[in-house]
Amino acid sequence: MSEFSKIILIILLSSVKFVAGPPFAYYDSRYNFSFIETVSYCVIGGMLGVFIFTFFSRQLFKFWHYLKLKIQSAFKKKEVFSEPVADVEANLEIHYEYVSASAPKKVFTKRNRKLVRIWRKYGLFGIALLTPVFLSIPIGTVIANSLVDNRKKIIIYMFFSVLFWSLTMTTLFEVFHAASVKDLEQQIINTTIP
Repeated sequence: MSEFSKIILIILLSSVKFVAGPPFAYYDSRYNFSFIETVSYCVIGGMLGVFIFTFFSRQLFKFWHYLKLKIQSAFKKKEVFSEPVADVEANLEIHYEYVSASAPKKVFTKRNRKLVRIWRKYGLFGIALLTPVFLSIPIGTVIANSLVDNRKKIIIYMFFSVLFWSLTMTTLFEVFHAASVKDLEQQIINTTIP
C-alpha cells in the first residue's frame, strides 16, 4: 500500500469511526508518520465526517426512510378487499377510511437514557466530547444536529473534541510505542500493574 493511499484510508477511517484512525496510522511502521502528521490526518478525517453529517444528515435521513419504506412495501402482504354488499333497497353512500397502523412506541434504552442525562447536564459540550471515541462521528453529529440548530456552534465544538481526542490518542501511541490498540492496552497494563 502506498503512503498516499494509507493517508486517504486514515482520513476516511477517522471520518466515520474516529477511534480507528490513530491505530491505523501506527499499525504499519514502514510509513512512520510523525506525531503532527497523524494528528493532522485524524483531525481532517474527523472534521470531514462532521461536515458531511452536519450538512447532509437531513438528506441522509430522508433517503434512509425512503429506502426503509420501499423495503417494507416490497415484503408487506397485500390485503384485498371485496366490494361492499348492502341488503337494502335505498341508495347508500359508502366512505372508506384508511387507518395507519399505530405508531411504534419509542423505546428508551440505557444508552438513550444516558445520552439524555449527558445532554441535560452538559449540553452540546458533553455530546461533542463523547462523539469521536464513544458515539462515532456520524451518530454524535446527527444527535447534535437534532438537538441544536446552530451548525457553526456544532462544528466548532466538534473540532475541539476531535482535536482533543486526536492529540490524546496519538500521544498515547507515541508514549507507549504501540503499534495497535491491543499493544497499547498491553503496554498500559504492564506499566500500571507492578
